[in-house]
Amino acid sequence: MRSDESFRPDWRDAAAYAALLAADRALLAWEWLRRDEAYRNAVRLHSGGGNAGDSTEGPENWGLHAFEPPHLAIPDARPVWRADAHSYVLQVRAVPVATGDAFELESLASLCRLVKGVDGRQHLLICDGFRSVRIDVVEGNIRQGMVGLHYLVAGFEAAEKPLLTLRRFFALLRTGHFSTSLHRVDARAGRFVLMLRAADALAGGAVQREIAAELLDPDARQERWRVRSPSLRSRVQRLVGGARSMAAGGYWRLLRS
Repeated sequence: MRSDESFRPDWRDAAAYAALLAADRALLAWEWLRRDEAYRNAVRLHSGGGNAGDSTEGPENWGLHAFEPPHLAIPDARPVWRADAHSYVLQVRAVPVATGDAFELESLASLCRLVKGVDGRQHLLICDGFRSVRIDVVEGNIRQGMVGLHYLVAGFEAAEKPLLTLRRFFALLRTGHFSTSLHRVDARAGRFVLMLRAADALAGGAVQREIAAELLDPDARQERWRVRSPSLRSRVQRLVGGARSMAAGGYWRLLRS
């Protein structure tokens, strides 16, 4: 039986994908995961929609601390990625304090999603739907009112990405909103979105000529377009190849780069 594809936008409608152009890579990766039929099936089984004999996989098998409903798209989705999948997770210890230099979760309540993982620890996502900061509480309770945060960063190369997360976190605390200079629009976002549209087109049965005409150049509608425009043929082949690679798991690289 053909699965329900209603969660996919009309790949011909650029406006349906426009929000993705402003999203960070952690959220772009989610757009690929929510399209993964195996993930959608795992969520269905986890929620009780499977047969008794079906085996289920937990969210950790998908790089998450909790299942995120696959019908949620950017900017509504709040996927809490695991540190072993997402390189930009900052680890902290939370220590109760009465006054002074402290953090209170309630101050960012509208942006926060806090989940408890299978490891028993708290995993915090601070997100406005387009940009995000991920923090793992390896010790203590961040819900305990005012807490002092001890940041756990080590190494040289390994420290670079958590340190960027720390800088983003500090900027957010100072101003109440995400820093545009520290959360720059991804230079490759347009290409990633084109690949996603191409993947949705392929899932809907479109052929390369249709994809080329809609996403690259209307000249592909002409007869003998492959002969007339070999460069266009190469471009659509690269686009379709990239889309298939991403759909096959290449999107995990978005969480590490």
